[in-house]
Amino acid sequence: MKLKKVLTGSALSLALLVSAAPAFAASPNPNPQSSSTEDFTIQTWKQFESKTGIFAESFTLNGVKYIFKYREYDYNRDIWIGHYKSVD
Repeated sequence: MKLKKVLTGSALSLALLVSAAPAFAASPNPNPQSSSTEDFTIQTWKQFESKTGIFAESFTLNGVKYIFKYREYDYNRDIWIGHYKSVD
């Protein structure tokens, strides 16, 4: 008798889960917004490595000015990585 109740309960739970799946898959926004239209080129972002984590505020390379945005630490290589974005 207990096995029959367990199987019946499991079957009903599975049926409810399957019937609700399309509701979870639907987008809440019928008109999704497009992502950023910012132009990402090869020269837009530059990365530099440093053992000390000290980076310049800005620099110019091939006539393009880059400004410091953020830094992150790479634990595998034991170095800091500075990220720069072009402003020209």
